[in-house]
Amino acid sequence: MFCMWDLCDATKSYNSTSCWKPEGCLGQTVNFDSSSDVVPVKQFSGNPNTNAFVSVFEPDNTKIEDGKLVLDMTYDSAQKKGFGATVHASHTIQYGTVTARIKTAAIAKGVVSAFIIRSDQVGDEIDFEWVGKEPNTVETNFFYHDILNYSNSKYFDIGGDSSADYHDYTIVWDPDFISWAVDGKTLRTLKREDTYNKSAKEYRFPAAEGRVGLSIWDGGNSGAEGTE
Repeated sequence: MFCMWDLCDATKSYNSTSCWKPEGCLGQTVNFDSSSDVVPVKQFSGNPNTNAFVSVFEPDNTKIEDGKLVLDMTYDSAQKKGFGATVHASHTIQYGTVTARIKTAAIAKGVVSAFIIRSDQVGDEIDFEWVGKEPNTVETNFFYHDILNYSNSKYFDIGGDSSADYHDYTIVWDPDFISWAVDGKTLRTLKREDTYNKSAKEYRFPAAEGRVGLSIWDGGNSGAEGTE
């Protein structure tokens, strides 16, 4: 179940071979026109060529409907908050171009939708995020080793309600730069050379192999700063 590379914790496994190796990148287009395009993690055989995406949470709030991947969020009465959904690509990626055609979630204030490339093992991440209270705005962000730096986030107006219409969101990840684009228009470009941290003497630029992911989650309902 949790043998997938980047979901598996080797330090808590029975032996050093319990975790599968990273699958590597594959050029592909996923149209979500087959029920096999996404499966619950318990049903994943380990063959990335059989299932393009894996739903990693239980209960599984994903479905394929009319040729679309739908991520739902239901109310968890015990936790008194919404319980969403996350899917990870079964192939890993380290540099490349990824485009997702997305209509974001409802405009309830604290509902967060996300399109990411992330390494859970290292904590490197590149993402687009949308918060329900600001449906016309998309956040572009990146993380290096899970170091929280609010200045990494940049916000852009996409010129319409992201929950009303589909848009093409693209991440171009190169060893020397990252760019974020919407409908073919580049919003932002980050150069690796601009991420150098003098005190740490390192480039804080995401470079670790990871997985493409899509998710919906409950960021709060107060309307306060950030995702709430």
